[in-house]
Amino acid sequence: MKKYFLFFQLIPLFTFAQTDAIDQLLEDKINMESENPVHHILLSIKSPSFEYHKAFGTPSSGHIKESRFRIASSTKLFVSTIVLQLAEEKKLHLKDKTSQYLKDLQGVQFEELHIYQGKSYSNDITIEQLLSHRSGLADIFSDKEEAFFNLLLANPQKQYSPQSILALYYQLGLNKAPHFTPNKGWYYSDMNYVLLGLIIEQIQEATLANVIRKRILEPLSMKDTFFEFYEPAPQPYPSINQYVGTINFSEINTSFDWSGGGLVSTNKDLSIFIKALFNQELINKKSLKKMTNVKFTKENENRYGLGMDESTYNGNIYYGHYGFYGTYIGYSPKSKTVISYCISQATPSFSVYKMINEVLELLSE
Repeated sequence: MKKYFLFFQLIPLFTFAQTDAIDQLLEDKINMESENPVHHILLSIKSPSFEYHKAFGTPSSGHIKESRFRIASSTKLFVSTIVLQLAEEKKLHLKDKTSQYLKDLQGVQFEELHIYQGKSYSNDITIEQLLSHRSGLADIFSDKEEAFFNLLLANPQKQYSPQSILALYYQLGLNKAPHFTPNKGWYYSDMNYVLLGLIIEQIQEATLANVIRKRILEPLSMKDTFFEFYEPAPQPYPSINQYVGTINFSEINTSFDWSGGGLVSTNKDLSIFIKALFNQELINKKSLKKMTNVKFTKENENRYGLGMDESTYNGNIYYGHYGFYGTYIGYSPKSKTVISYCISQATPSFSVYKMINEVLELLSE
């Protein structure tokens, strides 16, 4: 009996040792002086057998653990969820042509949207192709990165609208530079989700910010999540600074992200969302299967479904989405584990993937 009592006394010591090792691993990644400074790391991992929820950086972790951050492209999970909700409600079909909803919308110039080798393929694009990045549309940020950043830094406080994002797409000549005809390849482009945001607004006759709030944020009581620059913050709350190299993007108006990446949230709220999604509280089993039906993309890219990609951490498959500023939210159906993090840097000098794997290995010991 004494032997068993000693064993159970030692369990917390092993737990503390694991936690200390993880804490040290993450603290060692904080570096505010490099060309790619990492000022904060916020990490939340929860499974049926362990939980880790901490933050590092300045001010002290006690003040920043529940901080908000821009989730960037993880916003696509929310947009995709709403599109699948609308499909369940028979308000659209995934095989519908995009033109059905946007052809007559002012400012879209739909016929000129996708010109490949001198021919328009705009009317061939489907909603499903937008969700899965198989439309062939070019991307403002990756295809015209230098031109876009020059425009951004020349006027860092410019407030964008969906219409001005489209206008910039045409201004940069990207409508005449698609990567392939619809459904003939895979290319990640935020323009796909700009169009999806417009479709949602057309169907719902409401702003995208309002639709996300009514369909997801309020039902799940995600009180610390909001659509930055398109609605007011719910209440004052600490937010961390997020960087691209040495540029503090938290000081820049990023309204250009809109439906492709405009949400601000916390690890706690994102965990609520991804668990609700996989518990079929937001969409049904059939829709969830469509989201997670990932397919080959291209070399060095994760397989991608409908607004959701597939990653493998510590031997388990996770479904979720990464964000530009070093963020991720994902769920493993097998291990029932949620991972949510923000490292506050788009171009870190270390492998975030390797770091998360090391954390998971320590937690599973």
